[in-house]
Amino acid sequence: MKLDEVARLAGVSRTTASYVINGKAEQHRISQATQDKVMAVVRAHNYQPDRQAAALRGALSHTFGLIVPDLENPSYARMAKLLEWQARQAGFQLLVTCSDDEPQTEKDLAMMLKGRRVDALIVASCLPLEDDFYLRLHQDLPVIGVDRSLPAPLIYVSSENKASSFRLTQTLACAELEQAWLIAAAPDLGISLEREQGFVKALEKTGVPYQVLYGERFERQTAFRLLTELDPVDWHRPQAIVTTAFVLLEGVLDYFYQHEAQLPPRLRLGTFGDHRLLDFLSSPINTIAQDHHILTQQVLTLTLDAVRGNYRSGHYPIPRILHKR
Repeated sequence: MKLDEVARLAGVSRTTASYVINGKAEQHRISQATQDKVMAVVRAHNYQPDRQAAALRGALSHTFGLIVPDLENPSYARMAKLLEWQARQAGFQLLVTCSDDEPQTEKDLAMMLKGRRVDALIVASCLPLEDDFYLRLHQDLPVIGVDRSLPAPLIYVSSENKASSFRLTQTLACAELEQAWLIAAAPDLGISLEREQGFVKALEKTGVPYQVLYGERFERQTAFRLLTELDPVDWHRPQAIVTTAFVLLEGVLDYFYQHEAQLPPRLRLGTFGDHRLLDFLSSPINTIAQDHHILTQQVLTLTLDAVRGNYRSGHYPIPRILHKR
């Protein structure tokens, strides 16, 4: 499909369609109704720009942009380090930025990186899937999602979530278990929903009562607050907690060390993410972790293909590694 066809199907001029697709609608005072018509055609027909033609029109800058939500998160720090090294080996520099999981900050960073003429943008996005920001930006440069989903037809590479949550939860479920909790954050993110679905499926299969608790942000204070707000629980009975991020597990540990001075011996714990120090705790904590090497290799391969004119739309799931202690 060409831009002329998008314009014809949307009932607008080619220039108007171009302004909307390239994120210049507000600058040219194009109504929201017109923007919606154009983007509906783009989504319905998976409109893709001609990347090979674009490459011929301008030389590459040999830089990629990366936006992650939290550089203090060990998983994202590891991901950024590997992507930087792999990009450097391929002759590209990686510009690393952090959104702090703030949607407007993320958009501002994306536009800044576009202004720096990066050849592609890699992003772990906190935007809801219904936001078409990256569909518009993609008309100017390839956009590749990592760890978190992006709207079709954009590429995103992520570690598997629903099946991984199911597997992790199954390692904690047993006949004597009285109750299980899922400590989660950012309920609007697709990965959060997938992890919740896997948790629920595992417990409904075993018949164990459960409760899902959500906070706004992936922070250790989030988990601490959610546990503090619970009705009184006898943690010395057989209970289980699954956290959807390692930083939330840290908040769970903070809570028990403050209120119990130790982890209750009958409490069963599992988390997304892993750390070597967990091997040295007297209380076993099961984990399901990302394979960062395979994940980042897949991201870089798809990114290099995209800047060479071969944008391979779709979701590329990467299996996680289960560690039972």
